[in-house]
Amino acid sequence: MVTSVSSTSSSSASTSTSSSASSTSSATSKAASGQNVLKALGSGSGIDTASLAQSLVDAERAPRADAINKNIKKNEAIVSGYAAVKFALSAVKTAFDDLKDVSDFSSVIASSNQTDIFSVSTSSSTQPGSHSVLVTQLAQEQRSASTQLFTSASQSITSQPLNLYLNGSNAPSIAVTTATPAGVVDAINKAGQGLSAQLVNTGNGYKITVTGASGNSNAFVLSSDAVGLDFGAISLNRPQISQSSQSFAAGDTAMAAAPLSLTLNGDTANPIVVDPPTPDAFVTAFNGSAAAQAKGLTANYYGGKLTVTSPSGSANAFSLLTDNGDALAFVQKQSAKDLCMTKPLQEAKDAALQVNGLPITSSSNAVSDVIAGVTLNLTGTNATSVNGFVQATGSAATLSLANDTSVAKAKLNALVTAYNDASSLLNEVTNPKSSLATYGGTLAGNSSVRALRDQLRRLVTDDSSTAGGSTATGPARTLSALRDIGLQVDKNGKLTANSVTLDLALNFKFADTVTLLSGNQENQTAFSLTASGLAGDASKALEKMLGTAGTPTIETENANKRITKYQDDLTALEERMTRILARYQKQFAAMDSMVGQTKNTQTGLTSTFEGMMAMYSNK
Repeated sequence: MVTSVSSTSSSSASTSTSSSASSTSSATSKAASGQNVLKALGSGSGIDTASLAQSLVDAERAPRADAINKNIKKNEAIVSGYAAVKFALSAVKTAFDDLKDVSDFSSVIASSNQTDIFSVSTSSSTQPGSHSVLVTQLAQEQRSASTQLFTSASQSITSQPLNLYLNGSNAPSIAVTTATPAGVVDAINKAGQGLSAQLVNTGNGYKITVTGASGNSNAFVLSSDAVGLDFGAISLNRPQISQSSQSFAAGDTAMAAAPLSLTLNGDTANPIVVDPPTPDAFVTAFNGSAAAQAKGLTANYYGGKLTVTSPSGSANAFSLLTDNGDALAFVQKQSAKDLCMTKPLQEAKDAALQVNGLPITSSSNAVSDVIAGVTLNLTGTNATSVNGFVQATGSAATLSLANDTSVAKAKLNALVTAYNDASSLLNEVTNPKSSLATYGGTLAGNSSVRALRDQLRRLVTDDSSTAGGSTATGPARTLSALRDIGLQVDKNGKLTANSVTLDLALNFKFADTVTLLSGNQENQTAFSLTASGLAGDASKALEKMLGTAGTPTIETENANKRITKYQDDLTALEERMTRILARYQKQFAAMDSMVGQTKNTQTGLTSTFEGMMAMYSNK
């Protein structure tokens, strides 16, 4: 797990060494080229002075460079070793963090002896306990259907503008732009009124079904201003109201240049003549006509509009046309309807139940806030209500809420694993004979690691800040340390968990165990002085150990500083060796020149003497 941690220091040193060696090699190459030129010209002593100079420099550099590189490698190992230590200690801190808050132990198991009546959802605030539950009524939503059957989804409902009215509103609640069954469904679903609609093929035709939210308070009455669309339920009969599409400034304002002729209910043979063509004259002529009086229709002029109203009931619907639609035309604002007493397909109802004998009603089958941290999802009934008294049809359902000790046990076992992994790593990094790759023996002889090991051990062996103590009067009462719940360090330094002791503590001393570990605290910071339990205090201690003032960080920073210094020393050494090489090359070049001159003198003298000897010999 720690092999993923690495250091870049060694690569820096290698880069520095490689750069220096490259510089030296370049200088050596140039010097050698110069010597080779001299040889090619036949000068010099014949000795390879470039190789000689380089050999002398290499002999001087090697022991010093080796010593510096050894120190760099040693400190790089320290950096790698402490990186692994920090990784292991972080894992231990994570394990303690999972035990330091009281909410870490809030997991509760819910069970019921009547799973067909309700299911249960719990939360972090759920408390253990037992509760009786009787359900007499499930919440349900109202579902209504159009009383008309339509031949197709695109059948025209009305040629007039179509509006839907919700819960007796006088103002339109939903405007239908396409007056077809499919258009009504689309308008309802987009209106945001808490209703949903769908078109159902009954086999004999199409019906529009509309569904609301569950609960008594969500019952609804839906109506329309079209004769061809009704959704049943209980609604009052109402009159037809038609209104002029034009507005007029005053009752004596001329609506047209000539008298107007009105046709009521298609009776073209007996028109109603309005002369002069003014709103006031219209009201007088219309209300005085035999046809209007026979139907009980009345006209009035108000707010700049002409309005014609019928008696209530669908039988009193009427049509009204004029011979000059540009001057005067009527639009139906409300259709005439009869009293409707049709029940919806399903009525809206609240859920009704008793919890621990307390009557409860809910608009939803998801009942919360009755039992703290619990939501009852009702799915069936197990009781009836007779004259206000609840009678169980069998027996009351029992809801049992118990602490989920398996979660706490898993977290404690995770702590054991994390501690042992960290302890094992600390042993490996300090063991000079370790076979662990990368990190083994990297901190051998380091006294700071021994101090870290001792601190880590005390985290799992010392008493909790909320220990019960010898008199069992502290917050955790009979519990004082991890050993009291089955976790203790054996003779080999390994943290072990006695499952029997641990199960007894979790099953019979759960609250005390929580107090021992968390101090019944929540989200304590590393700077809090409040007693936070064994896990909370350990988390604070590890936070400091891993922080900027902790041993691993300080030791790592010091090692990196030493690496930088040694790399600077290596650079300085290479620069000095370059200067020495240049001096040697200069000195050897001078020597080679002197030897060459001497050889030239020798050659000249030899030739002179040989010439003289030949001269004397010829004689």
